[in-house]
Amino acid sequence: MKKKFSIAGVIAACALTTAPTNAQVDLGLGADVDLGVDVRVGGPYTYQGYRSDRWYYDDYERRGRYYESYGGYDCHKGFKYTWHNDYRARYETYWCFDDRDRRYEVRESRTVVRVD
Repeated sequence: MKKKFSIAGVIAACALTTAPTNAQVDLGLGADVDLGVDVRVGGPYTYQGYRSDRWYYDDYERRGRYYESYGGYDCHKGFKYTWHNDYRARYETYWCFDDRDRRYEVRESRTVVRVD
């Protein structure tokens, strides 16, 4: 049996799945309390003035110094805010430059911290 879908129905279903939802708290009193906070899992956000899904790097100076423990030149820390397992999180990791002056993330240096 072939199913037929209306364009309006498909658009309405898409709108429901992508629309932000309001956070509600159940206090056990038989009523939900609306906190008035929009929560959208997976959408971009700002935390402590930093935009999510964008890397920010600690101050460093390019001197051509080689770090043997990281296997690269002019290594420095970087962080970004993003989503991790449906929670807002901060990724922190080390970045270095290779022989061709390309930045790369040092293997096994990333840590994930849940922010809420």
